[in-house]
Amino acid sequence: MWNLEIENIGGIRFGETSLSPGSNIVQASNFQGKSSLLAAIQTAMGTTGQFGEQHPLMERADEGHVTLETEDGTYKTTLERTVGVEEDTITRSGDTYLTDEQDQVAARLFACLGENNPVRAAVREKDQEKLTELLTKPLETENIDLRIKNLQSEIADINDDLKQADRAMDKLPAAQEDVTQLEKELEELKEQRDELEEKVDEDTEQRDLRNELTSKQSDLDRKKSQLERLEKQIGRRENQLEQKQEELEELEVPEELDLDTNVNEKQERVKELELKINLLGDLYRSNKAVLDENELALITDVERNISGDTFDCFVCGQDTSEEDVQEQLEAIKQKQQSLEEQKAELDQEISKIQQRKREIRSNRQKKEELETDIKQLKVDIQEDEQEVEGVKSDIEALEDEVEELDAKYEEAEEEEEEFSSELKTVQQKIGTTENKLSRAKDKLERLDEEASGRDEIQAKLDEKKNELKELRQRRNKKYSELVDQFDEAMDEIMNTFAPGFDGARLDKTMDTNKTIDKFEIVVAREVDGKGRNTDLSNLSEGERELVGIVTALAGYRTFNVSERVPCILLDGIGQLAAEHIRHMIDYLEDTTEILVTTAYPEAGSFDGRTISPDNWEVISSEGPVTP
Repeated sequence: MWNLEIENIGGIRFGETSLSPGSNIVQASNFQGKSSLLAAIQTAMGTTGQFGEQHPLMERADEGHVTLETEDGTYKTTLERTVGVEEDTITRSGDTYLTDEQDQVAARLFACLGENNPVRAAVREKDQEKLTELLTKPLETENIDLRIKNLQSEIADINDDLKQADRAMDKLPAAQEDVTQLEKELEELKEQRDELEEKVDEDTEQRDLRNELTSKQSDLDRKKSQLERLEKQIGRRENQLEQKQEELEELEVPEELDLDTNVNEKQERVKELELKINLLGDLYRSNKAVLDENELALITDVERNISGDTFDCFVCGQDTSEEDVQEQLEAIKQKQQSLEEQKAELDQEISKIQQRKREIRSNRQKKEELETDIKQLKVDIQEDEQEVEGVKSDIEALEDEVEELDAKYEEAEEEEEEFSSELKTVQQKIGTTENKLSRAKDKLERLDEEASGRDEIQAKLDEKKNELKELRQRRNKKYSELVDQFDEAMDEIMNTFAPGFDGARLDKTMDTNKTIDKFEIVVAREVDGKGRNTDLSNLSEGERELVGIVTALAGYRTFNVSERVPCILLDGIGQLAAEHIRHMIDYLEDTTEILVTTAYPEAGSFDGRTISPDNWEVISSEGPVTP
């Protein structure tokens, strides 16, 4: 059982009601709050304010709220109006039954099946492109496409790491051979040194000078190698810095404030159009019903003539005929369709802006990452440059020391000059070889580390590829399931309602990446005894509404909306005959725990719980109405 308390929502100034499991039929005439009740339920669920719609705060009211009490808890949702210079803004606060954005989007599209349901509207307007956008919206809310794009980027980076690991594996044998060869050379040089030392009778001072000279020469070689590595590292980091700065400059991140302002303006315009569309629709349907049911006598005096009936216009009081009224009604209908086209265009623009906002958020995150990387690279380069200066200073000092020691050693050489000079050369070679061996071992260790991480990189790559595959499969699986659910629901509807067409299917087209690119509803109808495919424009208004509801129900089942919210709201089915309305209620009652729908009193009685707005305080088209 759901209990609702409503204040200043839609046309309800104040009202209370309860919803029971099963069917709940709000039965009343126009302007008694039927649709406003559904808007209040949507407000409590958190599904208002989407797809260019405004929150349903009562006109001229500063604040309104809905309190929903369920077995799981109580949710109070408040709508507030902020008066602006050019337009007002309505914001929602408090608790809603649904809090997750994906749940809210799925429920709005596939559980809130009022006349302004976006899916029904797209089918009604024969807008296949808009329909595709709406049917794929729940997956878009999951950011699947963005996640796929990010995964593809990650996979490219991991592939680079894998190639580097493969190159390291290829270089390992040669690096190991270099180490082995240098170790052998070093051993031979040390044996040669030992032999020469026996031949050279050096005094302690000369030997100390030679050892110190060899040590300093070895230090000098190491410093020069260190300088070379640092300069290469600075070069690599400067290249990375340049690439990231170029990427940052190319990254477009406009202010979201401008987009928000633009969206708000368009949403306000959509709200105005919706109001006008609904008013024109109500005007058209009510007058059309009077003419279709031949009940002019209920509201005006009809003069029956041989040439045709005439009567006083029940709006302006002037003499007119049914043909003139039909002509005016057709003009109203065309005006309504023109406004609906404007609204559809605005909805599409709003959707594109919202998509742009999501891209901006992604780009903003990328910008922050790039700025962090650039800042760190600048710090690293600065530290490297400082280290280079220190190493250069050390090299200068060592070169002076080596030159000084070399001069002293030459002065100390008196006898055994030939062997002493050769010994000195061997000592220098030993120092140089030791440095080469140290660098070769470092290289071997680095290559071994890179190569040993190959399995881990491959495992990470496989994991990312599987994740990418699962995302693509989830997207395509859901799209295929949507088609199957549409076919199943359409078969059930055909058996139950027997409409004036022979069936319909939801076709899907694939892009070059074998990903579903577009959905299109194709209608089957027998013409001259032959089955022909046709489009939605050849269906009646009631048949299109039926197909729209079927399409929304396919989404309801595909995206497991029953697990998100235990109710379906149905409104705006006056085009269906009373018998078909009963069929629809019976059909939906088996689909959801709580069904809330609307009906006119002339539709007769229904099974289930009837909700009467008699005790509500509502705002009718003529002003306040209180019981």
